[in-house]
Amino acid sequence: MVFMIGKKMVMKFRAEKRQSIVFCILDITDNCQSGYSREVCVNLTDFLINRFDMYGYDIFISKDEDALLQEVAKAGYKHAVVISAGTSLGLSDRLFDAVEDQCREDFFIAGHILDRGDHSYYKKNACFELHQQFYIINLEQYAELECPFVGNEEWVEYQQIAPLRSEECLHGDPEIPAWMKKGTELKTYSVKLHGWNILNVGLEHDKQLIPLTRRIRDSKKYLYYEHDHVFLRQLADIRQLQFFGMNFFAGWNSDQLRADLPFDGPVEQYATVGIGFNWIKNLEIVGFTENTKVIFTDINYNCLMFMKKMVEEWDGKNYADFYWEHKPMLPNNPPYIPETYKDQIQEQWQKFLATMDNWDAHWEKVRNLNYDYILIDYTASYNFDWLAAGQKTLLNLSDLYNHSPFIASTSLKYRVSCENELLQKLKNKDPNITTILSSRAADGFWKNKIDQKLDKVDNFIYTDIKELKTPPWHAEDWRHNSERPLGVK
Repeated sequence: MVFMIGKKMVMKFRAEKRQSIVFCILDITDNCQSGYSREVCVNLTDFLINRFDMYGYDIFISKDEDALLQEVAKAGYKHAVVISAGTSLGLSDRLFDAVEDQCREDFFIAGHILDRGDHSYYKKNACFELHQQFYIINLEQYAELECPFVGNEEWVEYQQIAPLRSEECLHGDPEIPAWMKKGTELKTYSVKLHGWNILNVGLEHDKQLIPLTRRIRDSKKYLYYEHDHVFLRQLADIRQLQFFGMNFFAGWNSDQLRADLPFDGPVEQYATVGIGFNWIKNLEIVGFTENTKVIFTDINYNCLMFMKKMVEEWDGKNYADFYWEHKPMLPNNPPYIPETYKDQIQEQWQKFLATMDNWDAHWEKVRNLNYDYILIDYTASYNFDWLAAGQKTLLNLSDLYNHSPFIASTSLKYRVSCENELLQKLKNKDPNITTILSSRAADGFWKNKIDQKLDKVDNFIYTDIKELKTPPWHAEDWRHNSERPLGVK
């Protein structure tokens, strides 16, 4: 649904008032300096929509911040998170807890508030800047101040009362003061920077303007698509995520352990993406025999070799120690591996053990089953020759088409096509294969939400891109006139 405020378009992508916090995507795709930067920006933004929806947040989209803020304030939300298109969440969803925590504080604006006064680019005095990549507005205070306009960059000289700022700076950056508040002296500035007006209005009314917490800063990354020389440098960190995902494997499963699996067992053939220990519990839930075959499939060779060692060498005790002994060689310059990682593995392992009644006996039976290991990329050319038809088969593919390390380099349109092709191949192989997809490629985009994650593959519907909500950056490339869904032959 699209609404016009003045001449500014606001798309109510999700507007169900599910939570008091709303995410407002600032569509900056027109500012991307190259076709490649726009492609990366769009891919990452599609994933943002997926995650916002998964965590139950409403989503508004516009090229204009003032239109966004006015619309969500009118709708009755308490806080608006303005996030520029193309922001990366890295390899985790830590951002959402961090945002929830910051919204419990008292503030008018929380953001990257920068003192640009001595910045060499601006030559002379520049005012404070609210960087548009990410900020949070308290909408009740925003409405109380009669919805002041944000204020875009203008290379004009103007005067305003100069704010006071702390001598202390954050993160070792002199441009980021720990605090700022209303001043008393009139000052002439050489340029208005983004946010100049809303910051000034907030200061005039003694409102709290605060920096984002470290947790929020560490949970996202903006690539500066409007400056190609910066974007290309920032892109290296995003590409590192893919390199990391191809080589590192986690110590436990990200998927929640299911209490029940609707499956007419015992399973004869259980195929699953590699890693962790939930697969062992799943075997207990559906039942198995000594003739059951377990097949691990993954794009990560190191992961498959770890699972092989786990089956052949592990005695079922001290999983965290076993993982640590056989953990993968980390790629150069690794991200996101805290020193406490082994302790986190141990914690997850203890939670898992609490679900098992007779672990030692169960593991002894499981490790003596038949095993196979398939190195496969489900977005490249592949076949299912390794999967036998006509058997009671459970196939767990987890979040295969929403796996965060590979999002930036793979379009949603292609992921939808790959998922459709996978479903068709499985239906042709054996329509009775019970398939688990913990998330669908198009989750977050359905006009009529599809909650089909576990079923016989013959019952899975294909994703028709014509049945998805279309964000403005896909208005052209999602035009699809074929009667067949993408990826279906």
